[in-house]
Amino acid sequence: MPEVLFVFFTTKKQQFIQWWQRPITTKDRLTGAMVGAFGCFWIGGLGRLILVDVPVPVDVIFWSVLWWAFGCAFAGLVFGLIFPKIITCVCFPFSMINIG
Repeated sequence: MPEVLFVFFTTKKQQFIQWWQRPITTKDRLTGAMVGAFGCFWIGGLGRLILVDVPVPVDVIFWSVLWWAFGCAFAGLVFGLIFPKIITCVCFPFSMINIG
């Protein structure tokens, strides 16, 4: 069993290295933009919820969180277009929140 795992992880590592060293394609840029937008939406929204002051009306908190989430989603989209492979690796776990 350890041999199978060793071969599996070695193969995946080599595939990742090959993908990382390939030139950036349009598909990489679109994937980075999508993953960056979804991931940064959750990072911005949840981050603002953590940082919000407590004695504030609920509607102010709602709009504040919404603006932060959409602002961070836009930033993630732009960064995903500029740095697609880095954003895909960093934001992918956050982009899967609430899916499935």
